[in-house]
Amino acid sequence: MMDVIDLFCGMGGLSYGFSSQGFRVTGFDKWNYAVLSFNHNRIGPAIEMDLLKYYPKIPKECIIIGGPPCEPWSRLNLYRWRRGKRHPLYDCLFRFFEFVLRSRPLLFVMENVPDVLKDAGMITVMKKIEHYYSVETRVISYADYGAATARRRLFVIGVRKDCGVTAHLIFDEIPRDRPKSVKDAIWDLRSRGWDDAIDHVWTRVRSAHRYKRYYRTGKYGWYVLSWDRPSPSFGNITKTYILHPDSFNGGETRPISVREALRIMGFPDGYSFPRGISMTAKYEMVADTVSPVFSMKLARTIRKLIP
Repeated sequence: MMDVIDLFCGMGGLSYGFSSQGFRVTGFDKWNYAVLSFNHNRIGPAIEMDLLKYYPKIPKECIIIGGPPCEPWSRLNLYRWRRGKRHPLYDCLFRFFEFVLRSRPLLFVMENVPDVLKDAGMITVMKKIEHYYSVETRVISYADYGAATARRRLFVIGVRKDCGVTAHLIFDEIPRDRPKSVKDAIWDLRSRGWDDAIDHVWTRVRSAHRYKRYYRTGKYGWYVLSWDRPSPSFGNITKTYILHPDSFNGGETRPISVREALRIMGFPDGYSFPRGISMTAKYEMVADTVSPVFSMKLARTIRKLIP
């Protein structure tokens, strides 16, 4: 059983796939709610740690995975004075690669937003990494792998050159699938009322009708979801107000619930949050995570090619 170290692990979407395929996962994150959620779902042990200050123990011949915070490059971050190097989380990305260069794992997987590739610092660190690793960078849509969201994300895979496998091959071997629609994901919840027991809860929005024209055009990243298509990418629902497909159409005009957001991302109903976590924090964790639909296929492919 190979060790997987998940840096900036969040609620565990990336680790979820590796754990499901028999890897022994340990996560690290600064956010206590993320660590609590990771442990609550028994993905593996997660440890609360500020990775900008401390260096976790990393076993030899392991796999390092992670999704460093994307806020410095995210297009949802509209505050230009907090973008790029001005953002306090900017160094997290380069800390991830520092861990890779110091530990030299067999393989690494890094997830982030596509605009990271435009960063001069990223270009520099990739040149260093390529001395030791076969590296492939691709921007993928989770919908192409069978998820109900068309969220596009950058994945960087590096395979140590003595492994005999290329990163290009790993990407090519990940099986694709038809996109799921929002209907596929959440139709059975359509007539179900507010239910704390399963996190079928949503933020109250009283002013949505005033901004109906914006929802129709998707301005400001506000969308009314369509039943017959995958969801577009969304951020924290309490900030972006992604609305249920029945909104403005005879049903209750409301944002999608926490459970609906989890379903759209591809989490099974067995994934739950521990008590005491606010709705805003739950939405934030879902917005930041990796679709387990993709991470399971990725992990299965890695297990097949690097036994």
